Amino acid sequence: MTTGIEIVRPDPEAQALQLPIVWRYFIEAEGEQANLEALANSLAQDFLLSTYLLDSRIIAVKQRQGTDKPLMGEPASLPFCQHCQPQFGDNMHPHFGQLTLACDHCHGADAINALPALAAMQPADLIQFAQQLLNGNSVRLTDTVGTIELSRSPIAADDCAVLICNPNTLSQQFILENRQVLSLSSIEKPLLLLKPHADLKLAQALLPVGFAATRLQQVLCELLRVKGVNWIYISGAKRAVFANVLTADVQVKAQQVSLSNESCGVNVIEPLHDDVRFGDYVAHASGNRKKPVIETAISADTKVWDSTSVINAAECAALGLGAEYGTDKNYAVLYFSNQHDSKILTRDGKGNFSTFITLPRLPKTGAEIDAIMQQSEYAKVWGKFNETHADIYQRLLALDLTSVTQVASLEALWAVSAVIVGLQADSPRALAQAFVAAAMSNRAPNSPRIDFPLTKYAEGVESSFDWAQTLGTLVSFRVAGDEDEANLAFAVYDSLADYLANWIERLDVNTGIRCVYLAGDEFANPVLVKRLSLRLGKNFPMASSQRQDLDGALLATGALYLRQRRGK
Repeated sequence: MTTGIEIVRPDPEAQALQLPIVWRYFIEAEGEQANLEALANSLAQDFLLSTYLLDSRIIAVKQRQGTDKPLMGEPASLPFCQHCQPQFGDNMHPHFGQLTLACDHCHGADAINALPALAAMQPADLIQFAQQLLNGNSVRLTDTVGTIELSRSPIAADDCAVLICNPNTLSQQFILENRQVLSLSSIEKPLLLLKPHADLKLAQALLPVGFAATRLQQVLCELLRVKGVNWIYISGAKRAVFANVLTADVQVKAQQVSLSNESCGVNVIEPLHDDVRFGDYVAHASGNRKKPVIETAISADTKVWDSTSVINAAECAALGLGAEYGTDKNYAVLYFSNQHDSKILTRDGKGNFSTFITLPRLPKTGAEIDAIMQQSEYAKVWGKFNETHADIYQRLLALDLTSVTQVASLEALWAVSAVIVGLQADSPRALAQAFVAAAMSNRAPNSPRIDFPLTKYAEGVESSFDWAQTLGTLVSFRVAGDEDEANLAFAVYDSLADYLANWIERLDVNTGIRCVYLAGDEFANPVLVKRLSLRLGKNFPMASSQRQDLDGALLATGALYLRQRRGK
């Protein structure tokens, strides 16, 4: 009896209009059923879960598909695994707190032994650090990822995240699905944006949340867990936030990525440049014409040609996706970003790009928005809303949108919409997050339709949509007595997804769109992604990057394909 034990990524032909998966790996074994079942159980026990795994299955095969040639690879190197973690990470085990505990499976002690100060830490030292945290103090420590800061209070840092100490109470603190629990437990130890339960009364509507990713973090979390602490804050951990996009977990901004024919499962397109910078990332192309290898990472190298441009970011994202999927024609890209100008692009059968729309850039203050609305076709309903909701009107007038109007994005629109539906936060970015969180809470079966009409502001300028009409229809429902902030927020995303689907269908007539790609950090928004997949995914295959990220390394990779001369 020959049976294939196959760990696969689904066949795109078998799942039409779903995320195109282009690679897989499998293990073949031959033997009696009992032996094969024992092997399957062993694999389930020893193969650590990856957040990138979409599917696994066991199937019978008639003939071998692989070869007996040994795979080339490097020894595993992880901070810890299921063999050593129950020893150094369990407060009841004799080896608890021994950070340098050797493990022949993951070799997690190697990185610690390379740092003498960290390797010298004894269980008594770790107990002292945990006590400092219990006393309300913050602690700065050297970890294998660099210097980290831990605190029971929010840390004033852009990368501040929640570190879970007690996984058993996670669902009591944050709202999440079973698949997200599995993602948090995976070997990548990702951060996921989760909504805290309302009774926690946290200022942030969405928080990056993760489990311990190093031995030091694991031991400190265990010490705090037994003292009743469910979670603390951490910064400096250098961990990527992952978003679930079209059923796959994707990094929003990766530290480093690589593309090759072997890793992508397709022939990667030959780059036009050898080295290029975009933002914080540098992409380097090596290999040869038929087998290029692209390495992209965060880098401080200033000698590389800098192609950074808020205007070209969408095209770079499109080129980066084309390189990864081995295609240079007949696709559309929705690039929605809070860092660069957001656009919808199409690429025709000759490989030429066209910009369908650039998202609008709202005025920098609520007072300017008020002045425009008072001159719009919604002036009457706008005035009535301001009379009946004077407190909201005053908050709107005081709104400073400077931080979210530097580029053409949706963030400012979400912030203003959040104020209109009655949400409050201490910054435009926090308002935008609160708007997403409110939509996530929607349980109503139906929602209003919000308008996103196309407009062209000037001859020769790309189309956009009329944000004033969008806000006008939203205010109309408020005046009509709709006070359900969750349903109104959901309605905005649902309506936008509907409009986007209609626009893509119109573009398909002239372009012949074979796939629609999503890129940009706005697609870390689970509501918008889900509504788009339901609306647009009915008629078009959809995908995001599988090997790169949403809005970081992807752009630098794409810049390698820009058809423009290098600057000096």
